[in-house]
Amino acid sequence: MWGVGGEVGAFLPQEDGFGAGLDLQALAEYYLTPRTSIRTAFGWNDPSVDGGGASRRTARLTLDVLYNWEAGKIRPFVGGGFGAYFLQPKIGGRAAGGSRQEPGFSLAGGFEYFTARTFTIKAEARYHAVLADGPWDMDGLALTIGFKQYF
Repeated sequence: MWGVGGEVGAFLPQEDGFGAGLDLQALAEYYLTPRTSIRTAFGWNDPSVDGGGASRRTARLTLDVLYNWEAGKIRPFVGGGFGAYFLQPKIGGRAAGGSRQEPGFSLAGGFEYFTARTFTIKAEARYHAVLADGPWDMDGLALTIGFKQYF
């Protein structure tokens, strides 16, 4: 079974000096068993630097393994994985300086609520740990809501 979906929410950077920003994610998920799946996702966020028109855009491509439990119409899940994080500083909405690609990993938990046999509304908390130091450190928590369509 396959699932595709999208999410929108907030990204809360761990690093001091950054404000919350929009977080978007598109995903495709393949179920190895009814309880275990592999999910690939493309995500984006652009948290602002406090006190100015600067931000740090992060695009990510991740691969996760998820495990879920069936509880009627609600399906809680947990998982984690790794990915490539593409970081770009911006000033006034324009690229400022070079970009970097850094490895990272994420841990996630949430639930899906089945509104129909093949459609869910989902909520997820996902912590991203980007393996970079100094101004390139973009660790943080994404809190999102979205949907998933099963095929």
